Amino acid sequence: MLGIMRFILALLVLLSHANGTGLKINLGVTAVIIFYFISGHLMQRSYARFLGHCDTPIRSFYVDRFLKLFPQYVLVVLVSFALMAWLGPAQSVLFMAQEPDLEKILLNLALLPANYVFEPLVIEQMLPHPIVPPAWSLAAEFHFYLLLPLIFLLPGKLLLALFAITAGIQISAMFFAAGGFNSDNFGYRFIFGVLTFFLFGYAHARREEPAFARMAQFTWLAYACLLILVAPAAQMFTNPHVMEVLLGAVLAWPLAAFAFACTPERPWMKQADNILGRLAYPIFISHFLAFYLCEKLFVLTSTQQWPYIPVAISVCLCLSWGLLRLQDGIDAYRLQRRGFRSMMTLRPDAAR
Repeated sequence: MLGIMRFILALLVLLSHANGTGLKINLGVTAVIIFYFISGHLMQRSYARFLGHCDTPIRSFYVDRFLKLFPQYVLVVLVSFALMAWLGPAQSVLFMAQEPDLEKILLNLALLPANYVFEPLVIEQMLPHPIVPPAWSLAAEFHFYLLLPLIFLLPGKLLLALFAITAGIQISAMFFAAGGFNSDNFGYRFIFGVLTFFLFGYAHARREEPAFARMAQFTWLAYACLLILVAPAAQMFTNPHVMEVLLGAVLAWPLAAFAFACTPERPWMKQADNILGRLAYPIFISHFLAFYLCEKLFVLTSTQQWPYIPVAISVCLCLSWGLLRLQDGIDAYRLQRRGFRSMMTLRPDAAR
C-alpha cells in the first residue's frame, strides 16, 4: 500500500498549497516529513542493491536517481517558464510571476540551488523562489542522495555523531521563531536539519541490526516526547511548522511500517497501488503549474474554493498522467540499465 499512501501524501501537499484542507494545521508539511522518512528507508535499500550488483555503485546510483527525477522536473520547469512568457505572470498564484532569464532558468534546472532561497543561506539569483515551488524539498532530498555513499561508509560511532549533530541543529532551531536560525529554515527546510528524518528512515531500513533498531526507536521516542511534552511546555507550537514537523516525525514510522507490511494481493489492487504511487512525484512537482493553468484557462483562483479545488486537482492529475506516460520509456531504460530488479516489483518505491 506504499503507492496509495504516497499518492495521498502528494494530494495533501497540493491541498495545503491550495488552501483547501480547512484545517489550522498544515498537513502538507507533515506529508513532506513522512516523504523524507520513506526516502531514507527506500534509498538505503536501493543503494545497498547497487553496492551488491554494480561495479560502479556510486555512479550507477546517481545516474539512476537522475533518470528518475530530472526528466519530469526539467519539463515542468521549462513549461512553467514558457507559459509565463506566453500567457503572462500569474496574478494570484504564489511565485508564478517571475521574469524568466537564462541564469534563473539554469539555476532552476540545476535543482540543488532550489534549497537555498531561505535566510541565511540565499542564492540571490534564485529569488523569490524556485519556479517549481516545492523544488526546495526535492533539492534537500537530492542532498541526501549525494551524502548517502558517505553515510554507508561511516562506522557506527561516526554515524551516530552525524545523527546527533543534525538532530541537534534541527531541534535547537525549533525553539526560535525568527532570525537566521529558526524552526522554518533549519528545522524544516535545510538539509543540515532535515537529514535527521532521512537518517531515521535509513535506520528503520536496517532495523534487523540491533544498533539501528535502537537508533530508530530512540528517534521515535525523542520526537514523541518533543510533541507531547517539551513543545507544549516550551510554547514551541507558536513557532513556524513545529507542530507539523513533529507530527510528521511521530507518524512516519507507524504509517510507513503499515504501508510496507500491507502488500496488495489482488491484481487490480497491485496495479492501482503501482499507478497511484508513480503519480505521487508528478503531482508533487506539477501542482503549482496546475494552479497557474486554472487561473489562465478557467479564471479560477484559490479564493473560490468551489469549484477551484476539484478543478485544480483534475488539471494536476491530467498533467501528472502526461508526465507519467513520458517517463515510461525512461523508466524502462533505467530499470534495464540497473541489471537487477527493483526492491519492489511494482515500482512505487522510486523517489517522489
